[in-house]
Amino acid sequence: MFSKLTDRNKMKKLLTLTLSLALSVSVFANNEINSLLESGKLSEVSGDFTEAIKLYKKVISIDSNNYDAHLYLGNVYHTQNDYASSLREYNKAIKLDETRAEAYFYRGNLQVDLGSVFGAVNDYTLAINNNPNEMQYYMCRGFAFANMGDFYNAVNDYSIAVQLNPESSKSYYNMAKSQGMLENIELACEKITALKDEGYVRAETVFMNFCLI
Repeated sequence: MFSKLTDRNKMKKLLTLTLSLALSVSVFANNEINSLLESGKLSEVSGDFTEAIKLYKKVISIDSNNYDAHLYLGNVYHTQNDYASSLREYNKAIKLDETRAEAYFYRGNLQVDLGSVFGAVNDYTLAINNNPNEMQYYMCRGFAFANMGDFYNAVNDYSIAVQLNPESSKSYYNMAKSQGMLENIELACEKITALKDEGYVRAETVFMNFCLI
């Protein structure tokens, strides 16, 4: 009986030790991955894209299911105009997590460069569905709509962008420009004037730069 209890205690200690070692390895791997990702971003900022690619691929060799590594690698390939590789990495990121918005957004940007504004609108919409509070997503979808000649939806998206970030003068200008195209006038300055009169500082900036010329 005593022997059986001793064996059980040994098994429990061995199991505890195994779990502790596994946890330590996991923590070490996560720390290494985070360090590699940070170094990769620093390499990007410095313009050393070859080093950034190497670092992101190192992360993927450790964890092939790392969403951020595939996303960042896609961004670097896009910067280098390697559209096929960029698309592949964005698709991998999306397959890993369809609930995150970033890969849809960046794939939308890629679609614009590939000349597929319809594809871009679809990707921006997927990004917005996953994160409806990101101003930049509406700005880019508005740009895509405008390039399709759909100024009605472009104005709607720019209007939402203005609501999300009233400090963005670019949102006001794009909204006014698209409104002007919709109404077949050069620039919808009456809309900007109305917003300026309501006290929007950025609208006043746009008014001074574009509507008084």
